[in-house]
Amino acid sequence: MKPRDNINTLPELPGIYIFKDSAGRDIYIGKAKNIRDRVLGHFRSTGDVKEKKLTSSTVDIEYIVTDSEPEALILEAELVKKRQPRYNILLKDDKKFPWIKITNEPYPRIFSTRNLNQDGSRLFGPYTDNTALKHTLALVKQIFPVRTCRQQLPAKKPSRPCLNHQIGRCLAPCQGKISPEEYRTMIDTIVKYISGRNRELVHELEVLRDAASKQLDFEQAAHWRDQLQNLERVTAGQKIIFKGEMCADFIALARLKKQIVFIVLSFRGGRLVARYDRAIEDPLGSGDPELLSSFISQHYLISLTIPDNIILEILPEGSNLLEEVLLNFKGTGVSLKLPSNNVEKKLLSFAHKQLASKMDELVAGRERLNAKTAKPLIEVQQALGLDKLPRLVTAFDISNISGTDSVGSAVCFKDARPYKAGYRHFKIGTEGTNDTAMIKETVGRYLDHVREAKMDMPDLILVDGGLPQLNSALQSKREKGYNIPMAGLAKRMEELFLEDGSVVSLPRNSSGLHLMQRLRDEAHRFAQRYHHALRAKRTGNTRLVSIKGVGPGISGRLLRKFGSVKRISSASREDLAEIVGATMASRILQELEKE
Repeated sequence: MKPRDNINTLPELPGIYIFKDSAGRDIYIGKAKNIRDRVLGHFRSTGDVKEKKLTSSTVDIEYIVTDSEPEALILEAELVKKRQPRYNILLKDDKKFPWIKITNEPYPRIFSTRNLNQDGSRLFGPYTDNTALKHTLALVKQIFPVRTCRQQLPAKKPSRPCLNHQIGRCLAPCQGKISPEEYRTMIDTIVKYISGRNRELVHELEVLRDAASKQLDFEQAAHWRDQLQNLERVTAGQKIIFKGEMCADFIALARLKKQIVFIVLSFRGGRLVARYDRAIEDPLGSGDPELLSSFISQHYLISLTIPDNIILEILPEGSNLLEEVLLNFKGTGVSLKLPSNNVEKKLLSFAHKQLASKMDELVAGRERLNAKTAKPLIEVQQALGLDKLPRLVTAFDISNISGTDSVGSAVCFKDARPYKAGYRHFKIGTEGTNDTAMIKETVGRYLDHVREAKMDMPDLILVDGGLPQLNSALQSKREKGYNIPMAGLAKRMEELFLEDGSVVSLPRNSSGLHLMQRLRDEAHRFAQRYHHALRAKRTGNTRLVSIKGVGPGISGRLLRKFGSVKRISSASREDLAEIVGATMASRILQELEKE
């Protein structure tokens, strides 16, 4: 029986549904307010390529009923993380990143871990920078006298306190010198520090310091003073963005083929306290709202560092449901919103700048390039909408004077640097001053040469000029059956013309634009150099062969040696004599001096 035939037997209740393949493997897990209607929606979307791909692989459907839609969302996030279905949007495994763990014990311990087992402990992270995590833990242990031993307190106690107690780094809970309630209060204070609620923490430390001072416990007052100074020293290095107590995360996303990259900037009390770089696998090519919904459910539902506001460029799918679930997890309201004022817009823009830098880094790593080399290539790829990074780019130009000595040039850049093996120049057979026809001939001849020589085809072809020049290059490509992206760069406005006739303008300070300008200018220089050489040879030959005793052979040798008639006339008699002999050298110089 086909899966579609069983849909009517599915419950009209909230819960999750599981699509399975012929091998019994989970290939997709989804949540629903009404399981039957949601599953039916998948099979009705016959025009949707991704839905067709999913349903065609499904041979069985299972489901789990929940009490509410928020419970279904939580269960979906947990099962997706655990089972990693093929067609779900998958947050990349966090186990490679360390987290801060606060254990679920009467006297909790604090340490870093990669084990995310659900044992009731509190997890903070993930920390993509291991150095930052170690620094945070070191500061926690420096500021707070939290225990570091592995004793199972209070069941198993050592006979005496450890050295840490003697030097003031532990309150000796193993000897009952602090109650579980008092110790828990300190742990709550540490959570505030880890969560970035530093202003609140500073106030509490000030209260403790002043209370100890009033009780004339100056040693304890000095202790709290030192911890307060340590905290203030740490937070002074955090970037102050704005005044106020706003607690918000700003999320930006970008696509790198089937991988979606997210940047989360966490601001607490007006300071940037954390940055998270996360990636999601998107096998079905989902839209941004769906991607954001999956990311938020997977990222925040396993962490207690949930902000008051999550600010995004577009709202995620099911934002009201997500807010309800986050409220249940945090205990206070969480708002998913668009930026509503200039400060929020600037901070979201700041997140996008961080994302652009991260994308450069990822592409550079994937292509085995350094970030500086990859940056202009990425900008060109994004501006032109190319499928692959244009590591090999060939630029074309032509040069002539009134249709005479017409030449075409092809220059090649590999990884944004000149690649001399790809340079070629051509004598143009096209007669007259038809520049577009000359471009067509040059592009066709170059591509034929590359194919015959079994060289790598370029990732992008750039022609000097606007739409007329680009269209002639495209005509050559189509006639010869090549499939290479092309663009034209017009000098007047420095605009890039695309194959569909649209125009793209890169910022004047763009490294991608500078790369395209360098290519165009190099093609122009190479074409002019060859044109001038041909012209000099033609005019020089005419003048030299008019001298008695000088034929094409002698004329050619002289021009190859000196480059032009002008340089021949200024050469010494001895230099000329080395090539043509003393008698002929004297005759040539005498004839040239008559002009």
